[in-house]
Amino acid sequence: MSSGTSIILDSLEEIGAHSVLSAANPEAIEKGRKKLNSMLQLWLSRGVRLGITPLDAAGDELSEPADSRNAIVANLALELAPSFDNGGNVVSQTLLSNARRTFNLVKDIYRVVEIPTKIISSTTPIGSGNRVTFNQRIFKGRGGTVGN
Repeated sequence: MSSGTSIILDSLEEIGAHSVLSAANPEAIEKGRKKLNSMLQLWLSRGVRLGITPLDAAGDELSEPADSRNAIVANLALELAPSFDNGGNVVSQTLLSNARRTFNLVKDIYRVVEIPTKIISSTTPIGSGNRVTFNQRIFKGRGGTVGN
């Protein structure tokens, strides 16, 4: 579990926008917070549920699973790279492949698949595991649910 600031600074460091000699300014950290929130919201919409709530401030605790930190940092670096002068020049094949590989690992672990409720057709006969309804019809109605 890390603070949002440490993840944002690690991402900025990946693209050369933060270092010991040239620290990132507060505007860059705020931009990183917004990109981080939108990236994690996109992951959530794709079914990758890490249990993370959006950051209200960059210094808030992200509460990410330990095995997802590298994926968050690498993918956030890719999201931030076009926003910085030197970012577009330092995105290497190593960073691209690392971001893709770690995202796929996280996706495989934390993806939630929702199984839809089965809607039966009107041709499912009673006696195939379906209960007889009060009007004693031979077939269940279209759109009904299967009973046990």
